[in-house]
Amino acid sequence: MNKLIPVNIFLSAIAALFIVGKTNAQDPNFSQILSSPTSISPALTGFGESSFRLMSNYRSQWIGLGSTYNTFAAAADGKINSINNNSYYTALGGSIIQDNAMDGIYKNTTATLNAAYHLTMDERGNGLTFGLGAIYNNTRIDFSQLTFDTQLSSAGFNRALPTGEVSLKNMKGYFSLCAGLMFTHTSDETYYAIGVAGYRFTKTQRTVLDDASQYDAPRYSIHADYATALSDRLNFNASIFHMIKAGTSTTIAGGIFGFINNSTVYADGPLSIFNLGAFYRLGNAVIPYVGFEYHNLSIGLTYDVDVSTATAGSAVAKSFELSLVWRKFAEDAKPAAGKYHSPF
Repeated sequence: MNKLIPVNIFLSAIAALFIVGKTNAQDPNFSQILSSPTSISPALTGFGESSFRLMSNYRSQWIGLGSTYNTFAAAADGKINSINNNSYYTALGGSIIQDNAMDGIYKNTTATLNAAYHLTMDERGNGLTFGLGAIYNNTRIDFSQLTFDTQLSSAGFNRALPTGEVSLKNMKGYFSLCAGLMFTHTSDETYYAIGVAGYRFTKTQRTVLDDASQYDAPRYSIHADYATALSDRLNFNASIFHMIKAGTSTTIAGGIFGFINNSTVYADGPLSIFNLGAFYRLGNAVIPYVGFEYHNLSIGLTYDVDVSTATAGSAVAKSFELSLVWRKFAEDAKPAAGKYHSPF
């Protein structure tokens, strides 16, 4: 392929196309894994204390290295029937995630519909959750906004001239499947879960070239979460997420302390919680987290402190992420002080 001009667009294009082909272009790369549960596993659809929730995430990365890589996500899910304080329930949900790079030239959109069923197995609070999902992915690159060396004329670059790249084309959209299985344990003071998930079980061709051998590889993951009430005024949540795709892996883990501003039972007065913690993306970044919860609304902010050995000259990549979650609680499922606070 011929060289792209100018240099910052060229570097962004190469990076985006490399990610498309080799790593996790359409896969979520959120630092706040607790704020985007349905991108981790369809088994997390509708999971947690709320009966319904709306979630949104915005992530901007590669700031300072030319064109930024932005990810937008919006999701909604809820329980459609619940028995015995969520001991048994069915849940439905959906999400849209869009990656935007090269100043809008590259756009990748993934829409997912999920369904999950939770079954409590015994009186000790042990349960199993099964989740299934359908995925549609669409990627668009506006080649008319790219400049190639064959379009260089005596008057400068002329995009009306042929590019010399007749093999370039937009990727076809595709449908695929995902599934997840999760074991949970819940008591009045403590919650923990461990689960596995897989995405894109069907072969999905994905290429900007006339090359039928290029396809989007499946990804598999394992996740674990733990939450406990350390006291009436202090909660603790810990999570780890490990993802494998095409021979590469990503691991992120961390914990959050929740400082409760009042110890009033939720039903008598909304809890307000100040959250403070950190995550670590193995070999890549330390990620401080700060958040606040009041009544049904929670907001979180992270900033990735790059600790990787990969650098671009003297420039340091900057990344930040903002999350916003709104939850609706049933009267018999509202969180209370002195009880664990679900991370979801």
